[in-house]
Amino acid sequence: MKIKNKILKRILIVLSVFIAFFLVLIAILFIFIIKRPTQINDFSKTELNKWNKITLGSSVKSGDGSEYYLLSKRGTSKNWIIFFSGGGMNWDDASTASPITISSVLHGKALTYFANIPFYKVSTMGGILEADNKRNPFNDWNFIYIPYSTGDFHIGNNSVTYEKNNKTCISYHNGKTNVLACLNWFIKNATEPDKIFVCGESAGGFGAAFWTPYIAEHENNAQIFEYSDSSYINTDRWADIVDSYWNADFVNTFGYEPKSDIITTALSYDAAAYPNITFLQSNTLYDNLLINFQKRLNGVQMDDSEYKYIWSEQMLNSTKKLSANYHNYYYFISDYSLDSKKGTSPHTLSVAGSFYDANEEDISLCNWLFDSVENGLRRCVGTRFFKESAGY
Repeated sequence: MKIKNKILKRILIVLSVFIAFFLVLIAILFIFIIKRPTQINDFSKTELNKWNKITLGSSVKSGDGSEYYLLSKRGTSKNWIIFFSGGGMNWDDASTASPITISSVLHGKALTYFANIPFYKVSTMGGILEADNKRNPFNDWNFIYIPYSTGDFHIGNNSVTYEKNNKTCISYHNGKTNVLACLNWFIKNATEPDKIFVCGESAGGFGAAFWTPYIAEHENNAQIFEYSDSSYINTDRWADIVDSYWNADFVNTFGYEPKSDIITTALSYDAAAYPNITFLQSNTLYDNLLINFQKRLNGVQMDDSEYKYIWSEQMLNSTKKLSANYHNYYYFISDYSLDSKKGTSPHTLSVAGSFYDANEEDISLCNWLFDSVENGLRRCVGTRFFKESAGY
């Protein structure tokens, strides 16, 4: 019996040491690797090229009711980037009950949406958002980053109840209120901006297209550009999701119907109504995540290896239509980093190393964007894919 007790004690000691080591490792990771923003509400007093957290009052909240805020970064120029974050969507009780968490990612569950702002958020902000990197040509610009934690493309105005683990939960589609709080902060703090570059990736690319007119109406002395990265999903369910589940009051808020090809509808409206704004859009040829979301929304049971051609042809037709109809619209399409086994391409290019590395026609995405905004050199990149589309 004494021998068993000794063995048990040794096991407990080893286990305690392991747990202590694990906790120390997490602490080191949090302190030295995970980047954290400063917290100074007076923008003029924030550090140059350092991400900073701005609180916005009691009206803003994340999908799970937790804290919501914007992130700012002060530069040396009079130019501003307004960046709408991506992060999935929720459209019914099942998707709402399945937010993205560290656990869900580790267990390989389908990616749906973020219900709060992750504590590691700043550490994920690379590419065009990368702070204090001389390789980034937008490094000297001022930034506001609009986090996304409501699953509603930044436009919702609703709260829904759903059941999870035998409990009734509430999800807040508070995107509209959150965005307006962020944009009102921008209007008050951006003193006579020369250029405003409204950007967004994934769900944020939809948000950028939706909210650019609002920004233009309040900043009519600035030169404005809009950019949507990897934002194409085609479904007949948009009208119901947008106005019933998210309660966006879309027509009264934005001025047009939320049709099945909602990003093309938004950019068509914007480009026609604001001919002096330059609209930019990038997509990869077989976007692995957008293919998955479109299949789920449309109830399609088909392998990605087959469905990718359907999604890609729709995306290319959308791009071709916009390019043919609007002189102020330009695209960048690439098969960068095509997976040789799966046959799909990565989702979003602008917020990772692909911002610098994605290349088409010997033009990187980084240079294409900077030339469009700063050098007046605007061009469509990836025209070869339209010539090849007949073979899809």
